[in-house]
Amino acid sequence: MAKVKRYWALKQILKFYQKHIWLYVGFVSILLVKAAISFYSAMLIAQLIAKMMVADFGAVWKVAAINLGIMLVYQALSYLNTYFYKNLENRVRFDLQQKIIESALNIKMSYYDNFGSGVIVTRLTSDIDHISERFKTLTEKIVNIIRRVSYLAYIFVLNVYIGVFVLASVIVVSLVYTIRIHYLSKLKPKVKAQREVVNSKLIETVRAVKDIKTLNCDENVLSLVGDAQKDFIRKDNHEYYVGSLLCKLTDAVVCLSEFAFMALSIFLMMYYDLTATIFYTCYLYKDHTFTLANEFGDFRFKIAECEVCAKRLFALVYPSQQNTEHYGTAYLQNYEGGITFKDVNFSYLNEIEVLKGVSFEIKPKSTVAFVGESGCGKSTITALIGHLYYKNSGEILFGDAEIDTLSKQFLRNNVAIVNQFPYLFNLSIRENFKMIDAEILDDKIWELCEKVGLKNYIQTLPKGLDSVIGEGGCQLSGGQRQKLCIARALCRNVKILIFDEATSSLDNSSQNEVMDVIRALSSQMTIILIAHRLSTITFADSILLIKDGQLVGEGKHQTLIENNEYYQSLYKKSVGE
Repeated sequence: MAKVKRYWALKQILKFYQKHIWLYVGFVSILLVKAAISFYSAMLIAQLIAKMMVADFGAVWKVAAINLGIMLVYQALSYLNTYFYKNLENRVRFDLQQKIIESALNIKMSYYDNFGSGVIVTRLTSDIDHISERFKTLTEKIVNIIRRVSYLAYIFVLNVYIGVFVLASVIVVSLVYTIRIHYLSKLKPKVKAQREVVNSKLIETVRAVKDIKTLNCDENVLSLVGDAQKDFIRKDNHEYYVGSLLCKLTDAVVCLSEFAFMALSIFLMMYYDLTATIFYTCYLYKDHTFTLANEFGDFRFKIAECEVCAKRLFALVYPSQQNTEHYGTAYLQNYEGGITFKDVNFSYLNEIEVLKGVSFEIKPKSTVAFVGESGCGKSTITALIGHLYYKNSGEILFGDAEIDTLSKQFLRNNVAIVNQFPYLFNLSIRENFKMIDAEILDDKIWELCEKVGLKNYIQTLPKGLDSVIGEGGCQLSGGQRQKLCIARALCRNVKILIFDEATSSLDNSSQNEVMDVIRALSSQMTIILIAHRLSTITFADSILLIKDGQLVGEGKHQTLIENNEYYQSLYKKSVGE
């Protein structure tokens, strides 16, 4: 396994900042000017005290006025810098979020299933915010380190003995900080990972609130979320306690250094030529210089924190080759909708075989239904046709072309799937269509809605196509949601339309309305149906029986009901329901 280069994730983050380099240069330039002003201001304060000690009050007022002027300039520059950084922050956040969403839409469903939406949402929000905050802090600390090194150099100019002592103190405090970073770099990733688990469970709870209420499982859900929260609290507390202890240890070392500095200064004043003015100037600069160790330690610690977040982000942005969707380049012209499976095998990540040597042929513009008990592999077949998952072996042919050779554009333009619970965006009806085709005109939307029997209902709404339908289409009935999803799927001139349990959650009246729509479409494209209610698929040109991942029968309804015992048993159960 190739060794991961140190700070590789941070280097990737820098590429996003380089895109807006002029904003970053402006931000850093102002920081450097502010650092120079701070250094000069400290020198002015030292001069001010020196003039006071010799009662040169005219010079005192002059120095005080100069210091006031440059500090006002300092404040003005601070405000100006908010323009550069806020623009930089928001532009980089936009680029990162766009890149992550793009990548999330291009990773394999099996990889996405492992992550879960809560994890991705956490990385899109809190991790990016954390990186943005840390990047700003790191830049400021680099400038602060430069400024504090300047203070140290100036102390050497004033008195070499005090300079050597301050340098030695900085080294000792840095060593203590190294210990702190060592422990916190081990604890921080564990806290981050557990926070992600908590966020994921919270998001799932909010999304499932309706089911939680109806299933009366409030206490169990609270217990599940509570266990994750308690684990997070335990790890977060442990990290905080260790960090606090090591921080106080650092402070104690600084206190000892302060005492040693005073002792050294007294000794130099008693036996050497250290004047009160030089002592006070060194004392003034000493505080800035002692914090050099803190700044350098914090810099290293925040680099480590930023790297943790960046690695988590780029696990999504740059997933391994095996977890990325792969397509060919072929685009079939005049494709009519035929599909052939030849000895197809498939298993999910748990390595349990779902499909075992499945072979069949679907002719263009035919209506085919897959039936079988739950878990037999019906939905898996449709997911393979939609290229949401990838076969382990065998061939899946569109016409004469193997699916792996076909382009993403071809597959997405020719295959549409309407699931049992299709997702509708919390937007207007028009905007839901524009999510599929940004150029679609209202006339086309009305035509599609009429085709699925939804036009009259939409016309009764006060805002018509501008009506917002709520998250998941919650303001529509089940039948209306399915009809709208079918109309939306027809935005593109697809050749294959798949209905995966599309009517199983509907009442009989809504089910019949949706099935009438499907029958009307059957002469225009290839229709693939998956249904537990077998009475809804009796009109299909061909019914394929799937059992334990294998094809065990094929034919029309009447033929199967007369000759296939397995189909007979399934049909009786279906009618009994």
